[in-house]
Amino acid sequence: MNYSVRRLLLLTALVTVCVVSTPFATPWQQAGDPPVTAETLVRHVRQALGRGAVARARTMAMATEAPPEVRGVATALVDLFEGQTGRARDTLTPLADAGSPDALLELGLLELEEGRREAGRRRIGQLLEQRFDMTPESTFRMARAAYALGDVRQANTFFQRVGTGGTWFGSNGPMPLQHADMETTWGDMLREKHQNTDSARSYRAALDADPAWVRAHLGLARLLRDEDPTASAAAMARAIELAPEHPDVLLVTADRELAAEDRDAARQALDKLKAVRPGTFDEIALRAAIAYADGEIAQAETMVAEAVQRNLLFAQGYRALATQAARAYRSEDAAAYARQAVALDPEHANAHADLGVYLMRTGDEAAAREELERAFRLDPFNTVTFNQLQLLDTLDSFVEVEHGPFLFKFAKDEAEVLKPYALPLADRAFATFVDRYGFTPEGPILVEVFSKHDDFAVRTLGLPGLVGALGACFGRVITMVSPKTMRETGAQSNFSWQATLWHEIAHVFTLQASNYKVPRWLTEGISVYEEHREQTPWGRELTLEYAAARAEKRAFGVKGLPDAFKRPRDLALAYFEASLLTEHLVSLNGEAGLRSLLAAYRNGAKDGEAFAQAFGKSVDDVSASFEAFVDERYGALTAAMAPVPNPDGEPSIDTLKALAEKQPGSYRVQIALGQELVEAGELEAATGPLQRAAALAPMARGEDSPNALLAEIAEKQQDNAAAMEAWLRLIEADHDNVDAAQRLLVTARASRDVAAESAALKLIASVDPFDATAHALLGRQALARKEYDVALIELQVALALGPPNAAEAQADIAEAYLGLGRRDEARKAALRALEYAPTFPRAQDLLLAAIGGGL
Repeated sequence: MNYSVRRLLLLTALVTVCVVSTPFATPWQQAGDPPVTAETLVRHVRQALGRGAVARARTMAMATEAPPEVRGVATALVDLFEGQTGRARDTLTPLADAGSPDALLELGLLELEEGRREAGRRRIGQLLEQRFDMTPESTFRMARAAYALGDVRQANTFFQRVGTGGTWFGSNGPMPLQHADMETTWGDMLREKHQNTDSARSYRAALDADPAWVRAHLGLARLLRDEDPTASAAAMARAIELAPEHPDVLLVTADRELAAEDRDAARQALDKLKAVRPGTFDEIALRAAIAYADGEIAQAETMVAEAVQRNLLFAQGYRALATQAARAYRSEDAAAYARQAVALDPEHANAHADLGVYLMRTGDEAAAREELERAFRLDPFNTVTFNQLQLLDTLDSFVEVEHGPFLFKFAKDEAEVLKPYALPLADRAFATFVDRYGFTPEGPILVEVFSKHDDFAVRTLGLPGLVGALGACFGRVITMVSPKTMRETGAQSNFSWQATLWHEIAHVFTLQASNYKVPRWLTEGISVYEEHREQTPWGRELTLEYAAARAEKRAFGVKGLPDAFKRPRDLALAYFEASLLTEHLVSLNGEAGLRSLLAAYRNGAKDGEAFAQAFGKSVDDVSASFEAFVDERYGALTAAMAPVPNPDGEPSIDTLKALAEKQPGSYRVQIALGQELVEAGELEAATGPLQRAAALAPMARGEDSPNALLAEIAEKQQDNAAAMEAWLRLIEADHDNVDAAQRLLVTARASRDVAAESAALKLIASVDPFDATAHALLGRQALARKEYDVALIELQVALALGPPNAAEAQADIAEAYLGLGRRDEARKAALRALEYAPTFPRAQDLLLAAIGGGL
């Protein structure tokens, strides 16, 4: 820095010290605020803007006796807030040329925002070269400057210095420093770097300092949107309450409404934004995304291209288009837009990271790695990028299996267990859907099966978590969790991985056949319905809960389903009801109706037009016929699930008995009475109400269901036949209840009931394919029936899992090969058995038979 500039700064500082001896008269000052002085004017203006009080900020900035350079920065801040960037530039430029720290920073930030990166860096670089004292104000300024230049570590050091507390000193003594501005800016940086815990701490510290600080509420709303939607909505509501016309409030509102698929509300918010902060690049990006969502793709691309003429680094526009394309599962479009973003701004780490994620969703993992590595070199703090790169390292160790239109990837220790079931199931699903929908999807279809749920979550969304999800489809890429995930968490009875694979393959067809324009309610409804068509219990796990929802008037109906899919609390029932609606649509016009419906959406039709084309009916007509369909199917069950008036306190057994006698058709009353009697040890008395409950709702699932309790009563009474009947009834509906199947297996083996034993083993092996004993027993049953092809699959899986008796396992496999006429393979298996047990008579006999001697 040259001498004349330093001299000018010194003189400015001396003038400031002289002026601050007397506070300004500020009739707009709020109670509790320190007096406005030349030294604190800029901070007071920032404080007013932070509270959304723009009129107060402008009045304060203009009606002041502060020196021109101080007043200039203050008025420029208000101009920037209102989008008057040209006027702000004119004000800031001479001040920055004179070395004003605030002007250098604000002008540098403006240059960066408008795509003049070199000019912006030069201005901020000049600021960082200046010597500065260690006041909180100057340290905060340096933190913002370092952050703007991408030096996160240096910025964080500055934030830490000022974040521990401090005071503003004027000639009238110390004044408390309000940390809301600093903490919020720090929180924004931490949120961008995915340091969510620390970011939340900063936002809350800001609100402790100033509960009216709008940007802190907005920061929490953004930060918590996925992990705590309720808290996010509350923070957003508070920001709107404080400053409904604040430009940032309107911007975040538009973004949230667009994500919630309410494009009209998003447009309304942007129209308000245009009135208070016109012409921002944020607004252009969101309007382009809305146009893309409306199907006006050429218009969306033109909007972004025109903005690029004003800002040559406007990667944000193409990133917004990519985000919207990704929301519609159009990963190819998303990747193409992200490529345009990185072409515009090769230094944009997040754009490279976006491109890497979208390329992974297209299945191009090699190109994805290149982009993610570029992103990580530019920004080593991005947790999502780090997670994705680690995941790709994990995938490098997976076993790849090319199979027809599919490319499967399995964890190395799971491949030999899952392949024998996954590949035939995928073949059957593909052939079924090609025939059913008259459409062959583009491949290869990549299917990745993860043994760790967090790996699945990272592959799907970039971060661990994704609680409750088991699979995802991006059109040509399917990700899902392995059944081992559930085994390790002790929740394997809740997950049928084969149903999940069938479900996701159905998505491949509906997404591609509609060119990714199918509404979510329909693609999910079709997938769940297709589960049910493949195996009756699949996709019907929530039948009882749905009947209860209908009884309590909580069902959605045709018109309510789209919104139900936007509410996490309603999602499970929305899936179920959408599958019923799909079943009803098929009843109206067969599979041709579904094909026509998908074609209508592919051609851009909305619900009303699409229903008319596919079924010749309006939405109202379909809504009415659907209600009749559901009433016919579930009317009796809905009545059985009707709420029962809850007496004061816990009802006694006598009270429940009286209710049960009056309401024999109430499932709720009968099951409550049965459960209470079991708890009281009155097993004989419990049998009657439990049997009535089972008859009313045979699909009831879980350990407290009627059939589960009846089975336990029968076991205690040593009535094996009754126990087996109850367990069989339970697993018929509760198709992934491994615990029940294990209980059935014990009883069936003790009773030598082969049929019941087989039913139990099939469920266990299907849901928990890592149970070696189940496979071995199934294999031997198949050998006894001379079903050698079935036996071979089960026995090979048992062998891959490491059976307790390897010699016997190899002998079983030899017998299966022999039954199939594959003598050479039978000979090898018999020899392997003899390697474990050289004197094993059965293996010796099998070897003789294999080489032609006969058994």
